[in-house]
Amino acid sequence: MKDFHNKVAVITGAGGGVGSALAQQLAARGCHLALVDISEPALVKVADALAGSHIKVSRHVVDITSKTQMADLPDAVLAAHGKVNLLVNNAGITYQKSFATHTLEDWEKIVGINWWGVLYGCHYFLDALTAADEAHIVNLSSMSAFSGLPGQTSYCATKGAVKLLSEAMWAEMEKLNIGVTSVHPGAIKTDMIQATLNNSDDLEAARRNYELAHKIGVSPEHVATTIIKAVQKNRLRIRVGKDAWLMDVLKRLFPVGLQKLLRRVA
Repeated sequence: MKDFHNKVAVITGAGGGVGSALAQQLAARGCHLALVDISEPALVKVADALAGSHIKVSRHVVDITSKTQMADLPDAVLAAHGKVNLLVNNAGITYQKSFATHTLEDWEKIVGINWWGVLYGCHYFLDALTAADEAHIVNLSSMSAFSGLPGQTSYCATKGAVKLLSEAMWAEMEKLNIGVTSVHPGAIKTDMIQATLNNSDDLEAARRNYELAHKIGVSPEHVATTIIKAVQKNRLRIRVGKDAWLMDVLKRLFPVGLQKLLRRVA
């Protein structure tokens, strides 16, 4: 998909961070938008910022962990826009918690957003994407899919699943003329950690990670730009940020050594 003009993009987690940055950049390219988020005020804020872009913007307040709500979403988007060309499964959360202190409710929350939200998106929008003249799926994974990080068991598990789902789909979807890209950012200057701080068991570690992300991380705008270029080049996967590249390389060269280092850090 080289050109986004008059295409229609569905973005989950569009109320902030990478989602809102991507909405801004796609709008600048003439792409119509279906913005999806659980927070209506966040969606209104993003939509208001796009006023005057000469594109159509629809807002969809949806809990992406809900099978019923996600099943109904494609019809709502098609009613508003008539087609879907680009699906960006962006929404995600993380807790700074050890496996020992993770409750099953924690796992259900993380898996619901990071895994089922992505799977529901891919499943329920597949027919609409297949019917489009050009189509692409972008799944937000993470550098955490490359290695098991202490204090991030649920995040690593779900983002690893998204990575492998995307790779398998990429191998299958060519015959349907649908591209698939798995996105692996490192630290991003967003408030994702801050938003779930009360759910973390190591507040000091969570704060350190938050501060580190804002010190060394890339901007949401940089991630959005990289995603758009990846779609245009039909890339299988992209690593965003020096830390993501480093994590991937170290895991390949020293698969056990890296885990031993992370154990010492923990």
